[in-house]
Amino acid sequence: MADYEQYGDYNDIDDDDRPRGGRPVLRLLRILFTVALVLFCGFLAFRLIVAEYYPRELRKFRMTPALTAYAETEQLSAETVKISVPYDNNVRASFIADNLYIERGSGAVQFTLRLSKYTMTRLAETTGTDFGEKPDDAPFTVRLLDNLGNSYEKTDQIGRSYLWYRAVKYCFDEVKLDGVAWIRADVYLSSDPDAAEPYASIPVLDFSGGDAT
Repeated sequence: MADYEQYGDYNDIDDDDRPRGGRPVLRLLRILFTVALVLFCGFLAFRLIVAEYYPRELRKFRMTPALTAYAETEQLSAETVKISVPYDNNVRASFIADNLYIERGSGAVQFTLRLSKYTMTRLAETTGTDFGEKPDDAPFTVRLLDNLGNSYEKTDQIGRSYLWYRAVKYCFDEVKLDGVAWIRADVYLSSDPDAAEPYASIPVLDFSGGDAT
């Protein structure tokens, strides 16, 4: 009987000396999976942060010559407005509008339009659009059009290239805002600025929806 008890003790000693933590291959797979998950989450967080980022010059209210003259006699009161539908197409989404300001007294409307490097490459291949070296040389003509048929040309613009984006801030002055239901930004290719239909349209202001009240 004593021999069996001693045999059992030997087995216990062998169990204590056995390496713990499972098989090395499984441990390696767990480590690789954890690292991949951390990298994926970090990349996703980075893309989300970048998607909301704009250079400071494109985020702030810009003083155009017309606004500077207006401010000499009147007090400016710029409002930031959320754009309900900030893209031209819910599938293609070539142009993204953001950083919208309005100043009711002077009729100023300002916003940015942003394109990705992928969109610029696709447009260059399909339309022959030349984006050039300078961000300000955006190969588009952007006009405002409201539901009453009023059309407005830009009075100022400034562009920036950063990361995989190019963004241009467009400024419009003396835009009629009272009694207007909506205002959209029509984008025309510079090669055909007087086309019957714009290449893209973004509904930047919708007064009926309560975004600019």
